[in-house]
Amino acid sequence: KIKWKIKNVGDEAERRGNVRGEILDDEGGSERFETADFSGPHFVECYVIYGNQVVARDRIDVPIHN
Repeated sequence: KIKWKIKNVGDEAERRGNVRGEILDDEGGSERFETADFSGPHFVECYVIYGNQVVARDRIDVPIHN
């Protein structure tokens, strides 16, 4: 199975009380679409889980600028 972590970090996320980083189940398409409400550093991690063990993981930084 596939799981995702979408993480907002930085001053703007903290000011808005929107620091997040929960791990979410894939909805079946092996893709995750998100919107960004503010600028600052964000990142996405993807986990591939087989037999209750993470067998692959990747991360992409998503810097959002005005």
